[in-house]
Amino acid sequence: MASSKNSRRTSPAAGVPPASGRPESPGEPVATGVAVARGAGETVAAILQYALRERASDIHLDPAGDGDCAVRFRIDGALQEGPRLEGEVGAHVRRALKSNAGLDPGLATGPQDGRGDFDVGGRRVSVRVAACPTIAGEKLAIRILVEGPARLRLTEIGLRGRDQATIEEAIRDATGMIVASGPTGCGKTTTLYALLEEMAGQNRVVITIEDPVEYPLRGVSQIQVNERQGLDFAAGVKGLLRLDPDVIFMGEMREPSAARAAMDAAHSGHVFLTSLHARDAAGTVTALRNFGVADADLAALLDLVVAQRLVRRLCKGCRQHQKPSHDESAWLRRLGVAVPDRLWHPKGCPECGGSGYRGRIGIFEVWRLQEDDTDLLVRHVDEATLRRHLRGRGQTSLLDDTVAKVLDGTTSLAELRAGGGFGFFHAPERRP
Repeated sequence: MASSKNSRRTSPAAGVPPASGRPESPGEPVATGVAVARGAGETVAAILQYALRERASDIHLDPAGDGDCAVRFRIDGALQEGPRLEGEVGAHVRRALKSNAGLDPGLATGPQDGRGDFDVGGRRVSVRVAACPTIAGEKLAIRILVEGPARLRLTEIGLRGRDQATIEEAIRDATGMIVASGPTGCGKTTTLYALLEEMAGQNRVVITIEDPVEYPLRGVSQIQVNERQGLDFAAGVKGLLRLDPDVIFMGEMREPSAARAAMDAAHSGHVFLTSLHARDAAGTVTALRNFGVADADLAALLDLVVAQRLVRRLCKGCRQHQKPSHDESAWLRRLGVAVPDRLWHPKGCPECGGSGYRGRIGIFEVWRLQEDDTDLLVRHVDEATLRRHLRGRGQTSLLDDTVAKVLDGTTSLAELRAGGGFGFFHAPERRP
């Protein structure tokens, strides 16, 4: 029976009917979409089933006071409330998840992470589990890893004509470093995996060093970092150079030693792909400099930068074409964008669970370095100067790409405004 202590607690009885729709804003409960059973295994399966059905990318198990556990789902980038698991049920679920992922289920005093597989309705589901103690209890974050044909190809991630052509050209003839940059969870791995699969199909030896290996790739040799055995990113890159690779992928550049190993590999004539955290293409140069990469190396080796973010797609079944509000018109004018007669807005329908959005799409700034760019790098120009240079040349910025996707109805102006981080861009004047 549901506890009177908190009306959002979920009863430990199976058979709760599925939710009729998902609320639009984060923080609204969707607990009725998960049937919480008495057994930990059944409860985990119910949570995973709901996550798969709703296309969630992550599940959060947060300590909620009184020994309870609050479950939340990240769906299309937004957090949605799930069930509240009472004391022992939540503890058993956490232990089951940790045990399956190869973590110590009894240890709750330090961070752990691992990977496991679950059978959900006859389907194998791979997850990455991270656990960490908080002052209220242990928190778990579960990333759902989509395998096989559900992954996106290069033509499906949201690249527009010129940007896609630039990347396809780089895949064929790049000779240095290809870097994908952006914040955590912006789709960098998806983009780089799409590039790797294209390269592996060109009769090239492709080898990766990752932590963790997100998905198995056809035709690619993938190496898992194992720091306990002395195999970190830097050592892995040096070791795999003896395996006669054509293309090398390092999952993420996290430290100066890894950056130095990457430079050495690129200097040896290999195509080297990696990702790092930066806010845009010009910011990627700053991030590499902060890792100790010299300007001469940047000028000689940096070939392509793909800066990116993710925005939610408007649901095509219910989006509405309406006159922009006064506030929306004023905001567009501040960006230097001509205000169209109508803009696409979210509405909400059963197909999108009432949110007005379904799925996400990438927004991109694709920069293939030219001779005048490398001249600026050698002269150690700062990030702002480099950004102005790219804008003056007509480089498509993250803001430009997002505005284009707003105007064609792919996403909404609300998504652009919610994303933030565009204050240092100025879009050129456009006509609707």
